[in-house]
Amino acid sequence: MDTAVWIVIAVVVVIVLIAAVMLLLRARRQQRRVKAQRIREGATEHVGDLREREAIAEESDARARKAQAEADAKAAEAKRLTEQARTHQGQATESRQEFENELARADKIDPDVGRDGTRRRAADPEPETVPGPATDSRATPDSRPIQNPQGPPVQPNAQEPRETRLPPETR
Repeated sequence: MDTAVWIVIAVVVVIVLIAAVMLLLRARRQQRRVKAQRIREGATEHVGDLREREAIAEESDARARKAQAEADAKAAEAKRLTEQARTHQGQATESRQEFENELARADKIDPDVGRDGTRRRAADPEPETVPGPATDSRATPDSRPIQNPQGPPVQPNAQEPRETRLPPETR
């Protein structure tokens, strides 16, 4: 056989091999396309789950923001009420001091009150007493029991703070 025939046979074999490789590559590429399409379809099936999870996450985030806003509002309200309580306590302290000063002034000019704050005459009507802060018992400065409107006479306790007397004309 001639060399030309061998060259033609070699060219045909190379062409057949190239064609076979091309077919295999094309088939592989088609398999990859099919596999990618299946993956996309599988992912698409999970889109509903994904959207549901996103909705749950957004709802949780909204609830968290609402709870934080409520907590901030309550904290601001607590701060405002604390400031208001301080203001009221200050005013009450000032009023109590003014009241005590007025009573002390009245005791200074009253000829029936001694230097120690007790009345000199027993015939005078008992003054009404006002309990001091953090006490609800009532007694006259000379520690005599007074009539409790809700029951038996109240005996003053020596450990309680001194109560303030109201002048008889303020009853």
